[in-house]
Amino acid sequence: MTLYGMIFSICFFLIVSFFFSTHTVDYANETETSGKNNVPVKKIASAPVKDTEPSDEESPELMAFYHKIEQTMTATVKSFNGDVGVTYVDLTTGKQLSVNGTKEFYSASTIKVPLAMMIADKVQAGNLKWDDQLTFNEKEDYEDGTGIIINNIQPSYSLRTLQEYSITYSDNIAKNMLYDTFGGDVAAKKALYAHFLQKETDWDDAKFTSEDAAKILKILFEEKSSNQEYQTIYNYMKNTVFHERMETPTTSGKVAHKIGSYAGFLHDIGILETEHPFILTVFTNGETDAGIPFISTLTDQLWTVQSNEYPKK
Repeated sequence: MTLYGMIFSICFFLIVSFFFSTHTVDYANETETSGKNNVPVKKIASAPVKDTEPSDEESPELMAFYHKIEQTMTATVKSFNGDVGVTYVDLTTGKQLSVNGTKEFYSASTIKVPLAMMIADKVQAGNLKWDDQLTFNEKEDYEDGTGIIINNIQPSYSLRTLQEYSITYSDNIAKNMLYDTFGGDVAAKKALYAHFLQKETDWDDAKFTSEDAAKILKILFEEKSSNQEYQTIYNYMKNTVFHERMETPTTSGKVAHKIGSYAGFLHDIGILETEHPFILTVFTNGETDAGIPFISTLTDQLWTVQSNEYPKK
């Protein structure tokens, strides 16, 4: 082969190698995704809370910590004889971890938290006043179960009293009277689910997932510093008369929570005030009162991990 022939062969080989190389850019695909890959959709949906560096969430120390949280949740859930849904949210970073987080449970009295928040929103919008008197209607409002109104029913109650009773005492009659301000329980639940969760529910069997409840508590926590009425609800949750489930000897005075109970459905949703506060929502459906010690055990275990093993900056 002549010198010119060899040079031609080498050039031809290099040109062919370039065009068929695996490093060649697919410009058609790049155009379709351009502007979308810079910030992935999943990152937007689960963006960290304010003042958190994105790199913090990816640090090896924090990843190991969240792995320990997840292991604790998974192992404890396996010990329960029944259905469980658990969601944890680190309020420092916004990181959320769930076990059966999308499993639905009858909401029971956990629904009283978003109900109280919606009442507060209506007052702030000028549609209601805290000193408004609501008349008790036995046919519409009476309900057995928890609360103190049932022990001495009065003809009317102020809106503020009903809101406080619905959270502090988990008062069922107070809840029903608050529903009346929306035109009844069906209308109230429809508005509640649409506003906080952007979804519908079976109104005769209102259901929550642990992730639904965590979403609501995250709104309460993040807005209470600028919304005095949400801060008031948070204070009611801290001063509830139900010293059980998430309120243990370890967490006493350091948890704002709301229990829910109906037959085997035993729940608790709360915000725990460690140095790095976190949300915990636990929904159970099991034998008799089995959910109560289960929730307490899981709470103490996660409290210990959060308090003792959270990475230092």
